[in-house]
Parts: sequence; C-alpha cells; structure tokens
Amino acid sequence: MSALKQALIIGASRGLGRAMAEALAAGGTSVVATVRDASRTPFAGTQGIRTLPLDVNDPQGGEQLVGALAGARFDLVLVNAGIKGPDHQDAGKAGAAEIADLFLTNAISPIRLARGLLPLVRRGGVLAFMSSRMGSVALNDTGSSELYRASKAALNSLGRSFAVRDALPVGVGVLMLHPGWVQTDMGGASAPLTIPESVSGMTRVLEASLDDPAHRFLDYQGETLAW
Repeated sequence: MSALKQALIIGASRGLGRAMAEALAAGGTSVVATVRDASRTPFAGTQGIRTLPLDVNDPQGGEQLVGALAGARFDLVLVNAGIKGPDHQDAGKAGAAEIADLFLTNAISPIRLARGLLPLVRRGGVLAFMSSRMGSVALNDTGSSELYRASKAALNSLGRSFAVRDALPVGVGVLMLHPGWVQTDMGGASAPLTIPESVSGMTRVLEASLDDPAHRFLDYQGETLAW
C-alpha cells in the first residue's frame, strides 16, 4: 500500500502524468487527475481516479479547480505541465509569442497554480513540480536546447521563492523532480528509460519526501542535482 493516500496530478492526459495517476491508483492511492479535455478522459472505467478539467494556463480554470476540491487534503500535489518550445531552440530566433508560451507553460503557470493549491496539501505533504536536469545551470555542459533549459531553470528559481515564502512556513515540502530521459513524445523512442521505470522511481522519491519538508532538486533515483 502506498504511503500516498490522496494525490492530485496536474496534467494527466498522457505521458508521465497519465502513467503516474494510473500507477498510484493501482497502488491504492485515491487520485484526482486533471486533463485539458474532460470529454476525452483517458481514465474511463479506471477505479480510484477522479478526473477534472484544467488548462494550466487559464487562471480562472485554476480557481475553479480549487473550488471543486474545497475541503480535500492531499499528501501529494504533482504539477506536470511542460512543453518543449520551438524546434529551433535558439534565443536569437525566438519570437515574443514563442517565448511567452514557453515560459508561461513551463514556469509561470505551474507556480501560480501551486499557490492556489497549497492550502489543499496537508502539513508534511509534498508539492512537486516536474522539472528537468536540463533546468540545472551547473550541469549544462552542452548548451543545447537553450530555450527549454531556460524555462526549466526559471521554474526551479520560482519554485525556490514559492518554497521559502509559501510552502515551507506551513510545513509543506517542495520537490523539483527530474523524471530521467524517458520514452515519451518529448523524450523520443531512443530514450533509455521506459515510462514505468521512471514512474516507479519517482513514486519512491515522492514517498520518501513525506513528513520531511524541504526544498529539493532530485532525480527519479533520489539523487540530488546541482542547481
């Protein structure tokens, strides 16, 4: 039986978010999962998963989600929102709309939503963000994917502000979580990790983070990553 009794997974339409919701429910966790299109839920008939609609970039939708969950108390809220950004990944070529969309989706919206959801997390619980090793400034030794890296570094920085100002003072841990290089639509078929391998590792890390509130940047194996 999972130590995570109640979990909210933001961004569970596909990929790692969907797999995490399904794995937690299979382990006995009561899961609320958000999807962009509630009419096309991937969880039809799946026990232990309640589905609610949400576009992470819609502030009004976030407020409606908080209202729909009033009175709930979660051990875990996992914000799994992210896009790769433009294929060129070149700061010199990026237009204003491309930059706005990338940073809004990967950094601003997750933090804004987390602030609204924080009262729903129990003391000792965890509010986790799906970050990336590519958000590490110290570990950037190739310079590739510079726009995506910058958006994840922004998420990590905003996550620090959220942790010290909002979450840690009320006893809630904040975890910036790197899932590994995974065989998803974004990771590609050549990635070394399967989705089940990543999800299994992340679940162990999340469970180990309960009741020990801190701000951490960890990978799916529990290894600390340099900021």
